[in-house]
Amino acid sequence: MRPLRPPPRYDSVAMALHWVIALLLLLDFAVAMSFSRFNPGDALYLPSAYDLHMSLGLCVLLLSVARVAWRLSHRRPPPPDMGLALRTLARASHLLLYVFMVAAPLSGWLVLSLRHQATSVFGLFRWAWPSVPAIATMARPERQFWHDQLLPLHIRLSYLGMSLVALHVAAALYHHFGRHDDVLLRMLPRAVARTRGTPHLPSESRS
Repeated sequence: MRPLRPPPRYDSVAMALHWVIALLLLLDFAVAMSFSRFNPGDALYLPSAYDLHMSLGLCVLLLSVARVAWRLSHRRPPPPDMGLALRTLARASHLLLYVFMVAAPLSGWLVLSLRHQATSVFGLFRWAWPSVPAIATMARPERQFWHDQLLPLHIRLSYLGMSLVALHVAAALYHHFGRHDDVLLRMLPRAVARTRGTPHLPSESRS
């Protein structure tokens, strides 16, 4: 049950999901760049990059679904005092980030399903992603057609999503260094928030 009053800061579960997903997204995008932009023998080519990309994508999908569920079942801190245009932009960017975190790995899952391809999970074991039933029964030419449609979509989603992540980071820094509010601090652990606090940070003793 949600509390009647919004909390002054994010809870530990929301923080953990936020930072773990952020780290996984950056790692996943980096390894995708390794196998898609570089060739074997290049300094930035990682032989295990493809399998890592699949494994990290699975983690991002599962944690993002958990993040959405947690967000819908728990209240978040109130938005900062800012104009209607900025508030609308912030809400829209947050919504698009949630869409990206689920849609990008989900589209990758569909691509693997169309390939009927198993993947290594961090090199520990090989695991076949559950195939979507409608895809599993497709003839090869039909699967090839949808594969050629979905793979470019997956790539575009990834680039657009990482652009949103960059915008999100820039906005957080703007709030912290430009507006001097507590938007960034309330997503940081208490010990870090206290050492980097501002006069606007709500007192923990009042929460």
